[in-house]
Amino acid sequence: MLFLVVGIMALIAWEPNPGRQTTALTRSEYEILYGGARGGGKTDAGLVWMVEPNYVRNELYRGLVIRKNADDLSDWIARARIMYRGLGARVTGASPVIRFPHGGFIRTGHLKDKTSYEKYLGHEYQKLLIEELTQIGSEDDYEKLISCARSTVEGLPAGVFCTTNPGGRGHVWVKRRWVDVARNKTYYTPGGRSRIFIPSTIDDNPVLMQKDPKYVKSIEAIKDPNLRAAWRHGDWDRFSGQFFDMWDPSIHVVEPFLIPYSWKRSRGLDWGYAAPACVLWLAIDYTGNHYVYREYYEAGNAPSGMARKVTAMSPREETILNTWADPSIWAKSQYGTGANHEQQTTESIEDIFRRGGLYCSKANNDRLSGWARVKDLLSHDAKRKPKLFVFKNCVKLIETLPGLVYSDTKVEDMDTDGEDHAADALRYCVMHTHVSARPQEEKPMMEKIIDKITQDAQPAGAGSWDNY
Repeated sequence: MLFLVVGIMALIAWEPNPGRQTTALTRSEYEILYGGARGGGKTDAGLVWMVEPNYVRNELYRGLVIRKNADDLSDWIARARIMYRGLGARVTGASPVIRFPHGGFIRTGHLKDKTSYEKYLGHEYQKLLIEELTQIGSEDDYEKLISCARSTVEGLPAGVFCTTNPGGRGHVWVKRRWVDVARNKTYYTPGGRSRIFIPSTIDDNPVLMQKDPKYVKSIEAIKDPNLRAAWRHGDWDRFSGQFFDMWDPSIHVVEPFLIPYSWKRSRGLDWGYAAPACVLWLAIDYTGNHYVYREYYEAGNAPSGMARKVTAMSPREETILNTWADPSIWAKSQYGTGANHEQQTTESIEDIFRRGGLYCSKANNDRLSGWARVKDLLSHDAKRKPKLFVFKNCVKLIETLPGLVYSDTKVEDMDTDGEDHAADALRYCVMHTHVSARPQEEKPMMEKIIDKITQDAQPAGAGSWDNY
């Protein structure tokens, strides 16, 4: 696709930066994510990608540009008016459409509500540009959008180009979809689609560095270390607005070990069907340290099936004191039956759980108090160790917890559009265990010996890590 860069330079007064920006514009993967830090030339790259010469010269070309809100979209359109002037483009309509002399056009839109993600279903766009991707809260919403990126026009293959910085409500799924698997390399899905992540920083934009040298200094002077790391270096492990900014995988994630039988064990349960359900197993030692040692995380499983799986995951020798669950599962008629779940049932989800052997207790659903307890357990400094640790086999909790962000409307609460299922399960449990698990004196030596004898005498297979 080198002709894109060369061809576009002949049509507009623009030249790509050498390195990452040029690389992003010459890739041919179906999904391209470009960006990371501030100042890497993301917006210009997206503008240019949309007007590849053989597309804008084709009367059948249809493009779509999406931004999260109308204000950001207006800014993009203002820049497009200037950059596309040399192409003979005209901007028309209240919902602006950019039309080219040969008959092709680029439609623009923003995502004001949930239904916005579905209004493009059934459309065909050969090029789809999504700006500030992490503002989209869920991967499902993103996949609804890109379903319209397809082509029946010979010579115009379909593609998706996204730009973003770390942070935002969609941080977790964007990191999982691109950053973790496709950084500077092509990743192929089981269905054969390809994607790539091209990271960039202000160092990849020598024009900006030369014309505005104070810009990089202003970023490096940001007091918030998380914001500075994200904006300057494109750090996907630290970003501003992070709800659990005290999380440190090098401290909180631990290797699994055999848990003494005498430690108290409880579970936290967050129900979901379309969205994933999550169950976390926690063990509390004699000093109040919490260890998350097992997890269940699955979408699309009926309550009866989930009950069977969760109970089977706990060996018979294991004593679970309580399974603290969202009080909403006690409501009647919220889980339909039948092929399309259209037939309502008079049973609650908790009724079905109980019939399947999964007995639950109503959790205290005070969100702010619950988050305060989770943060208190995670907090650490030079003089204080954290009191919450996660076994490395609890991959979904480890993956999703650090990517959750603050709500835009409720200052102390979490944004519920994020992937918060594991966090909610954790909150339901520690809302009770952290209050009751007061620090105790370490067990006397004789009781330690009894624990050791008990562990050594446990039934064969009880200590297998297939059960943990």
